[in-house]
Amino acid sequence: MNQDKKAQKQAVKRQKIIEAGSRLVVQKGIEKTSLADIAEEAGISKGSLYYYYASKNELIFDITEAHINQISKNLFTIIEESKGNADWEELLKILFERILAADTRGRLHLYLVQQALNDNDDLKQRFRKKYQEWKLMITEGFSMLEPKISNHKVLSSLIIAALDGFLIQSLLELETISGDEFVNHLDIKIKQ
Repeated sequence: MNQDKKAQKQAVKRQKIIEAGSRLVVQKGIEKTSLADIAEEAGISKGSLYYYYASKNELIFDITEAHINQISKNLFTIIEESKGNADWEELLKILFERILAADTRGRLHLYLVQQALNDNDDLKQRFRKKYQEWKLMITEGFSMLEPKISNHKVLSSLIIAALDGFLIQSLLELETISGDEFVNHLDIKIKQ
């Protein structure tokens, strides 16, 4: 087998392990998910799992990376799709709808953030870096769509904080305001 095919096969197997691990983390949480559980869910032996991941922490790093990259990709896609076709209010409504509708991804996000905040400095650094990238991406996106607004950085921080807060409320099954209500209220405050 040539090196390219071998590397491709390993990448596919690694992705299968990451997906299995993600599903179990959403169902059981990080602490209650074992490598043996993940191997079984992925349909491989525990020995095969150890070939790819020597520790649970290594696997959690890759799950985190895949999760963060997916959120970044979704955010970038939303911004790219709307260029010239939507104002910032409409873009924000779409962003809220898509993120809050992704219940499974939201649960995974909260479990991984919790792990990062509890005792994992490497994960914490990854999340810090990505949150900074998200803030910059939102700031740049809104500055292109609405150059008259002078506080793009403040707006970006509020949006990220609101998304995290609404996600937590949604997962706790609390009544939340809609994306429309949030955007309308934010729009009033910005225009004051």
